[in-house]
Amino acid sequence: MDFTYSNILAVFFRANAVELNEGLCWYEQAASIARRLGNQYLNGDTYLAAAVIAALSPNNRWSRNVADAEALIKVFAAGGSCDAVKVSTFGKNKGKAIAILKGALPLDVLGGLKVRAFYQCILGHKNEAVCVDGHAYSIWLGHRVATSATPKISEKLYKKISEDYRVAAQQINLITGENYSPAQVQAVTWVVWRNLFSRGAK
Repeated sequence: MDFTYSNILAVFFRANAVELNEGLCWYEQAASIARRLGNQYLNGDTYLAAAVIAALSPNNRWSRNVADAEALIKVFAAGGSCDAVKVSTFGKNKGKAIAILKGALPLDVLGGLKVRAFYQCILGHKNEAVCVDGHAYSIWLGHRVATSATPKISEKLYKKISEDYRVAAQQINLITGENYSPAQVQAVTWVVWRNLFSRGAK
């Protein structure tokens, strides 16, 4: 079966006013957090803060993700030992965050299309990148797949899903007269899906 953008549209138009606003503002709020961390600890380097947030994001609730990023950045900026900082994601992801703080280029270190897209979306590259996580995959598929059962998404499939989110955004804009980006559409549908099936999950 050839899945299309129609499943994305169906979820988007289930959004109530609160969900719509939360989704539309999601990446802007994430960018605001990155700016705060950059200004407070990294001499104004929002890019560096966003990269650390993205590196620590896999399998990490958003609130914990932000707390982990701030703890690691704060210790690094103070010249302390980052190894002593506990995070709620995999050790290899912490290692990537530390490498980035020490000067590695984010896109050379961040692994996987999803994490790289998440980084770009935080930075505002919302017309180019789409973060396809387990929820985005389920939305595209048209039914819930437990995050533990979400298959590894190949590069080819990732590009197909991303393109369907872009097409969905175009169709939504035609219907509503708005100018929503693909990343905003992804975020709105993510909020709706979370509320429908996994309240409180990242």
